[in-house]
Amino acid sequence: MKFKVFVLSLCIFAGVNMANAQDNRHEIRVSVSDGLTQSAVDVLGLGLADAVTGSKRTDEKASIVYGLGYRYAVGRFRVGADLGFAHTTSKLTLLGDKMPSIKERELNFMILPTAEFVYLKSRLVELYGNASAGVSLKRHTETGLTEAGKAAAAKADLNTSFAYQVNPIALRVGNETIGAFVEAGLGHKGFVTAGLSFRF
Repeated sequence: MKFKVFVLSLCIFAGVNMANAQDNRHEIRVSVSDGLTQSAVDVLGLGLADAVTGSKRTDEKASIVYGLGYRYAVGRFRVGADLGFAHTTSKLTLLGDKMPSIKERELNFMILPTAEFVYLKSRLVELYGNASAGVSLKRHTETGLTEAGKAAAAKADLNTSFAYQVNPIALRVGNETIGAFVEAGLGHKGFVTAGLSFRF
């Protein structure tokens, strides 16, 4: 009996959602991005510093970018914001040391106000593009692994910089309640972003 009531309630809920599909102006998105551009910029900058100081960096690892976003629809336009989180780690061997001297860790948190335009929309497929510009907050920490590393390790610091993402081509497949999307472009999140969207 309880199962029948549950199924009936679920059907009514789905029916109400379908009836109000045109009113689904709010959208929540969860996503992951490759983060390749961000890690490449970090590695390039650190590589130049290493060449000057004679140090050597190894075990460089970068996470994907985890994202959470919100959109509010006004006709073909949507406005909102994306939040992104990623981290990188590496080990630094100072000139004269034979083993890694310092372990580095960088946390990157992005806040990106976003504007979006829908090019084409059918019942199940939507083609759109978006652009974001905001701020990147980076926290860099160093842990000394040797005596020389402990003496040379810098204090934790937090800095901010400009961040952006432009995705001229994006595709969403699904109904007015739930769907999957993929976005291609360039920026601090990387080249490709994919995830799920929930509208209400």
